[in-house]
Amino acid sequence: MNLTTRIRLPVLVLVIAACLTGTVSAASLGIDWRQAPMLADNVFSGVTITPDASKVFSGGSQLLVRTWDGDVHWGGQAGFIADMSADGNYVVTSSGKTVTLLNVSGIQVWPRNMDGAIKAVAVAPNASFVISVDDKGNYNSWASNGDFIGRNKTDVVKQVAIAPSGDLVVATTEAGIRFFTSSLEPVWTDSRAGSLDTYIVISDDGSTVITAGGSRVSSHTRKGAFNWQIDVSDAAINDIACSQDCSIIVVGSQDNTVRAIDRYGKVHWTYKTGQWANAVSVSRSGSVIAVGANDGTVFILNNGGKLQTQRKFDSRIQPRSIAVSRDGSKVVAADQYYLYGMSLSGISPEETASDTVFVAATLNPVRTAATTVATTVPVAEETVQETAIPTPTPTKQSPVGMWIIIPAVAGALCLIRPER
Repeated sequence: MNLTTRIRLPVLVLVIAACLTGTVSAASLGIDWRQAPMLADNVFSGVTITPDASKVFSGGSQLLVRTWDGDVHWGGQAGFIADMSADGNYVVTSSGKTVTLLNVSGIQVWPRNMDGAIKAVAVAPNASFVISVDDKGNYNSWASNGDFIGRNKTDVVKQVAIAPSGDLVVATTEAGIRFFTSSLEPVWTDSRAGSLDTYIVISDDGSTVITAGGSRVSSHTRKGAFNWQIDVSDAAINDIACSQDCSIIVVGSQDNTVRAIDRYGKVHWTYKTGQWANAVSVSRSGSVIAVGANDGTVFILNNGGKLQTQRKFDSRIQPRSIAVSRDGSKVVAADQYYLYGMSLSGISPEETASDTVFVAATLNPVRTAATTVATTVPVAEETVQETAIPTPTPTKQSPVGMWIIIPAVAGALCLIRPER
């Protein structure tokens, strides 16, 4: 073997290696825009994005609504207790005892008063009704035109949410979980005292309700039938999100981790974030998972817990202040200085696939073995049937295509060809 051939062989190895790894594209998270608060020293928190990413909402000490391209842009008042409808056409906000509905241009539609200081608000997907709750335990339901719909008086609320289906209201309180109709008629009541539950996520069809608080996550059906309950983290949960059918539930916590749970309460993987995982969000299918950490890092994971890309900002990502569009292509996050609109690119279907199969079968309801059944007082009885958990099937990896092998072989022949 002459000197030239000996030199070319290592080069050949590098060429073939580069070709064989050519199927892995580099994912990136690019900044499309950066929004500063209108008032100095204010901060954004509580970020929402419409499914098509056309509109973005952020609350905090500076309420903001803007379109992705910035054509519509308004806000200014405080939005610590506020919510945007899923279609992006309405915002409900509160100040003292007054709840106010605003349209997409920020123009007041109506204000309504309550007996006490407002603690929580929620607006239905198309603003067909608005829920407001005060610090005296009064729950009011208002129509989109401001007409009074119904009232209920119960425990002081922690958080209230309306199902994407628009026909179920869920509240976490100091004394347990409450399910209501849109007119605030009781559906189901958790009779336990001292409930840990605070955060609420609901499947698109309203069939599954996930609540979380402390280190615990619980699952119920829309009628309150118990599915499961697990202690999932070693420290307090900061945020929770799920895919459209809640087959993938993602939990960020103060033990510096993100965990993915399936619809049966099984933890599939854990990802270390280095510092507190302050915010999590999931695309419609669950193939894109966004995580915001206390050190300002935004992580993009797939549903197998594999890191796709990450980006570091100058300060911590605010609690519960990251959102992903339905298709996973857009991400919005707020740190202590700015609100960022970002586009995700360079991820192929193979890279968003996972060897972990999150079963999307019907769940109404399923119980797992290692759980403690909550003491509940349902309004109407429901028969609970045991359902077998399907065995996950690994996702097959795509073989290396011939279009990569052929250039590698051609390069090899050129490199080892003897000189004349």
